[in-house]
Formats: sequence, structure tokens, C-alpha cells
Amino acid sequence: MKHSGISVLALLILFVAGTAMADAPLDGDYQSTDLGGPVLTGRYTEAWDAGGGATENGTTLNAQSWDGALLATQWKYWCGTEVSAVMLTNTVNASGNGARTYMKTFEGGYIWLAGSGPWGNGDPDYYGTIDYYVEFETISYSNWVPIAAVTNVQANAHFDDYPAQCMTFYIGNGARMASTEVGDPILPDYPELLDPDCNATRTEGACWDFFSVTLSISGCTIDAEDASWGKIKSIHSE
Repeated sequence: MKHSGISVLALLILFVAGTAMADAPLDGDYQSTDLGGPVLTGRYTEAWDAGGGATENGTTLNAQSWDGALLATQWKYWCGTEVSAVMLTNTVNASGNGARTYMKTFEGGYIWLAGSGPWGNGDPDYYGTIDYYVEFETISYSNWVPIAAVTNVQANAHFDDYPAQCMTFYIGNGARMASTEVGDPILPDYPELLDPDCNATRTEGACWDFFSVTLSISGCTIDAEDASWGKIKSIHSE
């Protein structure tokens, strides 16, 4: 009976570990369509309270893939909130013309990948949490008015079912399309303007187009297998 119990346990380990390996998102470096890859480019909003602005704490992000007709069919990340903005360079002169580059740090936020994406490996969806998110935003000024902005993003995340920090993503080219700071209306077909509680209560913010996306996944299966082994031991000890 002892040998039989060990055999059954071994089979369960192989079955559950195999299932975990099959379901975790596939390792790979996935690039956006403008770089020749399969990942959709996206649209992004950052939202702030009345009288606020893009470089102030409390600004909240909401980014979603865009297929030309629909948002969030392949990926999205949302609800990260700005906690600091450090000015790195400043070329604005006494007349208010030039540019400023800020390093904006966000905390919190969530990410979702569709199981039908190129990383898909069995799960219908991959939900996760953002662990690190930094945005480098350059704002151009004319007579002290912020007339244009571009951005780059670096971030790390992990998935709820695969708790190792196993995903990084980069956005190498974001362009601001509208901002209430300069009197623009919020554009249609862009993600909702969120507050730090993830509710769409805000009416002021900016709309962005995101290009040159690189999403890298590596090692998500390791912790999934460890978690499965823990479940097996728990079952066996009951």
C-alpha cells in the first residue's frame, strides 16, 4: 500500500505540474505590429483631478490595445497611480519655450492578457499585478503652454496564477493626442479616465497613442509548478 500511495502521488505530481506548464503564458519576446510583431499597439489615458496635471501625484493611468475598432481585445493595464515626478532635464528658456523631461513613478495597477494572444497556452485569460512602472515623459512648451508630449515606459509585472515576476514590457514611442491642460476635449474611443480607486469619475486628463511595444515573458512556469507541488503535499497529508 505504501508503494501504491507513492505511485499515485507521483502521477498526481506529473499531472498537475504538466497542467501548470501547459497553462502558463509562453515564454517569448513579443513586439507590436509597427515593429513587425503580433502585438497590437494601444491607446492610453492619464487622468487627474480638476486643476491637476500630468506630472502631479494622483494621476492615474489606463492603457488598452486598439485594433482599429475596439479597445482591449488583446491586452490592457490600468489603475497605476503616480507617486512622484522628478525633472531630469529642462531646456525651457525665459520666454517659456523648450522642453522638460520627467521620470514619473507609478504604484499599483493591474494587467490583463487575452489567452488568445500569441503568448496563449491554455488559460482563457492572464490577469496580473504591476510591480514596477516608470514613465519618461518629455513635454514641449511654447510660451509656457505644454503643446506636445512624448513618452517611454518601462514596467515589470506578475500574473495572479503564476506569482513569479516573469513579465516586462516596454513602450518606446508614445505620443500625446489631446490634453485638457491645453483645452482639448477627451477623444472618443480612448480608455476611460480613472481615479486612484479604479473608478471612471474624472473628467480631466490626456489621451495618448502607444507604439513600439515590446512584451517579454520568461519563467512564469517555475512558481506555478512549486505552487502545484504545495497543493499535492497538502492533499496527501490530509
